[in-house]
Amino acid sequence: MMKREVLAAWEKRAIHAQSTMDEELEPKLERERYEMEIAQRLLAKAQDEPARETWQTQVDVLQMVAGMTENDLAEQQEELALCEAMIAEIEADLVVDQAE
Repeated sequence: MMKREVLAAWEKRAIHAQSTMDEELEPKLERERYEMEIAQRLLAKAQDEPARETWQTQVDVLQMVAGMTENDLAEQQEELALCEAMIAEIEADLVVDQAE
């Protein structure tokens, strides 16, 4: 009974990590990358130095924001991998218990 409760908790944790990636981080990163692409295009089209400085600042900020989201995504991927390893080990214990 206790092992199944622990398994359920880790499965819930894995589902949370996966849904955070799928529903929040990946769409957010896609939007941020698109915004960065547009800002880079506008930087390339800038006609004078003040405009170039403005768009370069925007590109720099958007790169930083996208980098932070990429880090958050990597953390969730690590969390999911950890959960999957724990789930596999707990399931192996349950198989052994059933065989006994």
